[in-house]
Amino acid sequence: MNTPDPDRVEHRMERTYDLVATPEQVWKTIATADGISSWMAPARLEPRVGGEISFDLGEFTSAGTVTAYAPNRRFAYEEPWPIGTRPEDLPPDMAEWFESIGAPLSEVYAGLDRITPIATEFLIEAASGGTCVLRVVTSAYGSGADWENEFFDQMVRDLVPILDRLATRFPVAAG
Repeated sequence: MNTPDPDRVEHRMERTYDLVATPEQVWKTIATADGISSWMAPARLEPRVGGEISFDLGEFTSAGTVTAYAPNRRFAYEEPWPIGTRPEDLPPDMAEWFESIGAPLSEVYAGLDRITPIATEFLIEAASGGTCVLRVVTSAYGSGADWENEFFDQMVRDLVPILDRLATRFPVAAG
């Protein structure tokens, strides 16, 4: 992960799930292409640090880099914000979204050097009785521009039900 600039604003979402599953069972679901494809979106994954991870999101493919791959313990990756490096590469739906929130593309692209990739990390901690804790953190740093806040907030609103669906693949631990 990039070291944040102290003038940058943190965007962060964290979810924790107590699951009746072994770390190995959870790992197969969160850190393999077949596992990810079963609860999130069709995915490709090179299972190693520095490997590519990509998600087929219909209108576009989001591709990132694996930053941690410690079987049964930690899986992390970084993705760029899905806006491309040039306005002409922006998917039409995304351009319409920026227009709908009143964010001129010139403003968005002028601030790209101040945002870090979006980092997602899955941490698995074994617990007693065949249970484990799964913690998921997604974060990025940026300038705090309104478009960043709105984008990240919308991403979290979309991501939480997906993560909750992942958790329903395993019984929830009592407690």
